[in-house]
Amino acid sequence: MHARDSLDPSRSMWHLIAVHLRRYREANGMSGQALGDALDCDRSTVSRYESATLRIKPSHAEAVDRLWNTGGIFTNLVGFAGLTDEGDWLLSLAEFERRASRIRMWEPTVVPGLLQTPDYTRAVLTAGPANGLDADLERRKARTSAVLDRETPPRLTAFLSWAALAQLIGSREIMRDQIAHLLALGELPHITLRVVENQAGAHPGLDGPITVLTVDERDLAYDEATTRGRFLMDPLAVQEVIVKYDSISDIAAPVGPSRLLLEAELERWA
Repeated sequence: MHARDSLDPSRSMWHLIAVHLRRYREANGMSGQALGDALDCDRSTVSRYESATLRIKPSHAEAVDRLWNTGGIFTNLVGFAGLTDEGDWLLSLAEFERRASRIRMWEPTVVPGLLQTPDYTRAVLTAGPANGLDADLERRKARTSAVLDRETPPRLTAFLSWAALAQLIGSREIMRDQIAHLLALGELPHITLRVVENQAGAHPGLDGPITVLTVDERDLAYDEATTRGRFLMDPLAVQEVIVKYDSISDIAAPVGPSRLLLEAELERWA
């Protein structure tokens, strides 16, 4: 299935732009290569614009408006999409996770969301605002299933912080079940779990969570702050995040010792 087949313009402004870009191009009898030539970019960039794996630059939106005499439709849509960007980041993250062929994750304080048990997730979410808890749990369940239950799941690598394993979330039983869940996931051939131990000291990952997604053979980075998240699609910005992720890899325990650490935590929570 092509990435563009999964676009839903009723739920995402960027999907709406991607769908209309393709429609206008085809209505004007232009190939992807021809549009790329007009925008002074390659055909693959146009393809990524039309699949929403790359957001069209404002300058390209303006060029498209001039090319097809749209009256500024694309310029306005891109402007509005930029304003609403931070409001739909979780929806965008779930969509990219579902399409990713590779997912790399780091969380400094909790178990990464896709690896959480339902009870652990409930305990984490209960600590925050109480509005819409059941809806939040259903969304997390759907996100996890869309990634881990796929017929061809992505290659997933997660670095687990010692602090997340040591911090009591909910109850000892919840922690025990969570650690057991991690051990079971670590047995799967497409999932790699490594622990960053306490003695690793200060490192770049303490700044916050990191997610790097490979979608349609292109890396996207997700940067999360306390109350919002944002995607980085510019190759240079994404590369900076990957370098940061690699620096965590340099200090994380190997797979075998990490499993022994998880088994020790399981015993501790017994």
